[in-house]
Amino acid sequence: MNITKKEIDELNAEVTIELAPEDYEKQVTDILKDYRKKVNMPGFRAGKVPFGMVKKMYGKAVMAEEVNKILSQKLYDFIQENELEVLGQPLPNESEDNKIDLDDASFKFTYDLGVSPKFDIKLGDKDKFDFYKIQIDEALIDKYVKDIAKRYGKVEQVEESGADDMLQGKFTEIDSKVGAIEGGIEHTSTISIEYIEDKKAKDKLTGLKIGEKIKLNPADVSRGPADMAQMLGISKSRAEKLKSNFEFEVEKIYRMTPHAANQELFDKVYGPGEIKSETEFRQKIAEELEKNLEVDSNRKFYKDLTDKLIAKLKLQLPEDFLKRWLLATNEELDNTRLEEEWEDISDSIRWQLIEAKIMKDNNIQVQHKELIDKAKELISAQMEQYGQTDVPEEQLDAMAANILSKEEEAKRVHDQLLDEKLIEFYKSSVSLKNKEISFNDFVKLANKSNKKSSIMEGISNLVKF
Repeated sequence: MNITKKEIDELNAEVTIELAPEDYEKQVTDILKDYRKKVNMPGFRAGKVPFGMVKKMYGKAVMAEEVNKILSQKLYDFIQENELEVLGQPLPNESEDNKIDLDDASFKFTYDLGVSPKFDIKLGDKDKFDFYKIQIDEALIDKYVKDIAKRYGKVEQVEESGADDMLQGKFTEIDSKVGAIEGGIEHTSTISIEYIEDKKAKDKLTGLKIGEKIKLNPADVSRGPADMAQMLGISKSRAEKLKSNFEFEVEKIYRMTPHAANQELFDKVYGPGEIKSETEFRQKIAEELEKNLEVDSNRKFYKDLTDKLIAKLKLQLPEDFLKRWLLATNEELDNTRLEEEWEDISDSIRWQLIEAKIMKDNNIQVQHKELIDKAKELISAQMEQYGQTDVPEEQLDAMAANILSKEEEAKRVHDQLLDEKLIEFYKSSVSLKNKEISFNDFVKLANKSNKKSSIMEGISNLVKF
């Protein structure tokens, strides 16, 4: 066996593996001997079928499978042993010479590799960021009291929309001459009239009846491109460029009657007898707001840091390779969508590289005991919502073990803890300027979409170190 690496440029490489008969013949022979013991063929006793016949029947299939196994393992070993920092997984070279001919005794395979760019990063006082302190005033508390009252209120369907109602209906892309565009966008969504900022759009949606159709610009009833993309069932990149006209047909109208701010509501939200007055209720909401809004401030800081470091480092990527790899590994992805979302995808890849480098250089990781403690913390917080504040330690341990035994739940807890550790590291490593801001102004800042393509969701094996 012979394995060689050829550097195409700083971001692309080829690895060629040459296999001779001695590299796979023993494995193939051993498997065929095992087949011989099991195969049934008329005219022969079990286990007595001539080896030559077994080889003729199954030889090529077994050889192909074993050659592929050897290639995969040797390629992986070569990458590990040579500490190659690759992106995604190697792809078979598209040349004609790379095709398997099972009639040959020797094989030569070439694989394309996308190589991670080389870079250094060190955070310090010169990296300056605003950290937003969101003001908690009476108006904000009023808003949350109202939201909670609506959450525990009564929902009913009505025939005509009011200023605080929610509409369910279908958006249809239209042309002024031909009506609905064949193959155009059609998507059922909901619109909360109460939260629409555009007064004309709000007035237009008030007083509608079920079955009515109106011309409606989705941008007027959404909070930016990401929200509009979700509303229309399209990509954010496409939403940003969208200039089409739309028709909205009302299918259902929902009205919420808020719950009265009384003892019954306090008991439903925080447990029987935990809150005894509206004053206590508002104080509790203020405490929770302070915690939750700090999380939101952290998210905004994280996004600002992400954007700044991506722009600062300007990492070059093996674009052609990555596009090939994404198309090969995502069934729902086609060239059109890939090109539409490439800016967001490439920035997401750059940030994965940057954060992986920061984690490696600063030994940021989650220990098993930390994972258990975090699971117990989350369980305790959830139990407190139902008035259970004295859960025995052994019961918490058992519940945490149960959660962490489930792969998806364990990953959720791990990722949340890792995010928290990274945020604290970033905050301690850069220069922060506290900046007070109203809730409404903060919402406007936060509504600026996060640059992360849905294609990249769940791809955790992109960066190999």
